[in-house]
Amino acid sequence: MEKFLKLWRTYPWAVLFAAFILILTALDMTNADRERSEMENRSLKTRPELSWKVLMDGEYDEKFDGYINDQFIGRDGWITLKSRTESLLGKTENNGILYGKDDYLFVKLDALDEKRCADNRRYLQEFFEMYPKLPVTLAVVPNSYAVLSDKLPYGVPFIDQTAITREIYAQAPEHVLTLDLQPVLQEHKEEYIYYRTDHHWTVYGAYLAADAYARQRGMQLPPFSEFSSSARTVEGFYGTSYSKAKKAGTVPDSMLLPDIPLSLTVGEEQKPGLYDEEKLSTRDKYAAYLWGNNGFTALRGENNRYPAAGGQKTRVLLIKDSFGNSFAPFLSYLYDEVDIIDLRYINQLSDYLTKTGYDDVLLLYNFESLVSDPYLSTLRY
Repeated sequence: MEKFLKLWRTYPWAVLFAAFILILTALDMTNADRERSEMENRSLKTRPELSWKVLMDGEYDEKFDGYINDQFIGRDGWITLKSRTESLLGKTENNGILYGKDDYLFVKLDALDEKRCADNRRYLQEFFEMYPKLPVTLAVVPNSYAVLSDKLPYGVPFIDQTAITREIYAQAPEHVLTLDLQPVLQEHKEEYIYYRTDHHWTVYGAYLAADAYARQRGMQLPPFSEFSSSARTVEGFYGTSYSKAKKAGTVPDSMLLPDIPLSLTVGEEQKPGLYDEEKLSTRDKYAAYLWGNNGFTALRGENNRYPAAGGQKTRVLLIKDSFGNSFAPFLSYLYDEVDIIDLRYINQLSDYLTKTGYDDVLLLYNFESLVSDPYLSTLRY
């Protein structure tokens, strides 16, 4: 006891720091693992299984470090404290998110995984070659920094996604249509087409893209006012960019939920409406659109403005990432049936392409997903 008191009198801050570490360690050991972080909107790493193989390969240390980082007690609070402190100190970036003008938060995309990008471009080409008679359209959605460049912090380097997208379009064979969405989004860049706190486009941004797709085919959607006038507005949306950055004083986004009369089926289950109402009370509000990301989703309704002669049903297959979730319902005004596939949750695309005759197939991916998504290889199976 005397040694402790002497130590306390001589090095009080060292004793307090050691006690703090010991208490945190003890609490951390008794803390139950979490499977998901609502704040970061992602799955958390769980304790890796220890085996001779992973131990000898040196993988265990890396996996365990990731597990400790994800499961550290009070993780959300520490992230929030760090982010708010750095924001108050005037930093313009945190955790891969840049602080732009007018409260916009941008994902910093300044480097590519060159191998992944090359592989995905090859997967696209192989898919096109496998189905030379398939009426395919490729549409790459620009990520917000390419359109809202005037809101970016000065001097920050970014990948030139516009140039890479043009290269991808130029490599597409003649039977594949390409849809350049940059011009129409650029034309409306002063409007609310991207969320400030999230990496997705808004419903209005999705509508503009769907209308551009329609016009490419000699068709046209109803004016957006017909959708916005009857839409619900959900306030208080803090998206994925905010979850990473936790910038102090961030203004939340609002979400539109258009009242589009459709029946929605996920797999074999028919859902009670177009939106997952429970998600609207969580942090991940964007997942309300189309009931989130699922392997196969079907939309059916009576909205089609361009019915085929003889009463024959027209069908489109949308192969998409999460940007397609707020986009897909607008296709119901161009086709009788809209089928939707997310490659992250299916094993074989050819099953769907051979069993159903589609009038059109649309590949809709945002640029970042197109060059980095490991599941694009499923296009070939």
